[in-house]
Amino acid sequence: MQPGPYGGPQGGWYAPPPPQKTNTAAIVAFVMSIVCALPLVPLILGIVALSQIRTRGEKGKGFAIAAIAIHGATIAFYGIVLALGLSGALDDSPAPKRDTGGQVTGSGSSKVNDLRKGDCFNTDGDLAQYEDKADGQAAFSVRVVPCDQPHEGEAYAVFNLEDGPYPGKDKVASTAEEKCGGTELTDYVGKNAKVSEKLEVYYYFPQSATWILGDRKVTCFMGEAGGKSTGSLRATGS
Repeated sequence: MQPGPYGGPQGGWYAPPPPQKTNTAAIVAFVMSIVCALPLVPLILGIVALSQIRTRGEKGKGFAIAAIAIHGATIAFYGIVLALGLSGALDDSPAPKRDTGGQVTGSGSSKVNDLRKGDCFNTDGDLAQYEDKADGQAAFSVRVVPCDQPHEGEAYAVFNLEDGPYPGKDKVASTAEEKCGGTELTDYVGKNAKVSEKLEVYYYFPQSATWILGDRKVTCFMGEAGGKSTGSLRATGS
């Protein structure tokens, strides 16, 4: 059999390769990064998607990279806002006025971490919700007022936790509850003091995000959920 002329009909057949599939994880990561879904999930999905795309030869690399970049920027943004909130840079309200002994003589805004033993303050409605907040989250600042004015809370003890890795919310809360409910309270109000049954013990404590920024402070305070009181519960000389 003689070969056919150049350019003549040839035997065999050719099928084009199947179209590349777009990686599902990349698409989900991109969508979640746009709608600001669960923290870190778009970032993790984006990384997983890149690995799958590389091994499977799928499309969607752009989606995965965009998801990582967008969610990374979102995390950075909230980190900056958190840092500024803790530093008080976002609060332009004047600080409370104090006399030479540290007693509050004029109302003003204060970071929670700047509260002192004996300070009376209002939480703009947050205190009424504390009993329903299992995570212990609270505002970064409060409105400090002289104790002879109506107030929701009165700080009676302030102390720092030991340095080291964050021990976990449950451990921090347990330590705060144990110390806030001990002699700190009786020493402040006096052993023979008659305290209203409506008053509850509360405490501000570090969260994992604030721990990274150096927050170790626990502030114990008394308050009446949904109500305000006038006058200090502090015993003379405490």
